[in-house]
Amino acid sequence: MTQLLAQIFISWPTILGSLLISICGIISFRLSFLVVGSLLSIGFAWYLTGLPFFIFKLLGFTLPLLHIVAIYFVSHKLRWAAGLLLTPHLIIAVYFGLGVLKQGLHAIELLLAQ
Repeated sequence: MTQLLAQIFISWPTILGSLLISICGIISFRLSFLVVGSLLSIGFAWYLTGLPFFIFKLLGFTLPLLHIVAIYFVSHKLRWAAGLLLTPHLIIAVYFGLGVLKQGLHAIELLLAQ
């Protein structure tokens, strides 16, 4: 059961879901969406703090805080600033996504070489 919960709250659906919900909150000026996006990003942030490189640890500690600061900017009708605060989340998700795709392509190449 614990492993299932970990897969739900740290895996790709949560990473992308928190980002998409937060973007929808910025576009529609709904602060509740940003709160949900911030809560969903906690699992991914916790995962990032366990990685060995300092930049990932720093992003892990600040990722939910960036969502919370985006709530402040959305409440003051500053979409562009709130969007800029979500770019680290987007960049790190794309970085890990490309790594996963590269591993998948490498595995396919190994299978075809046999």
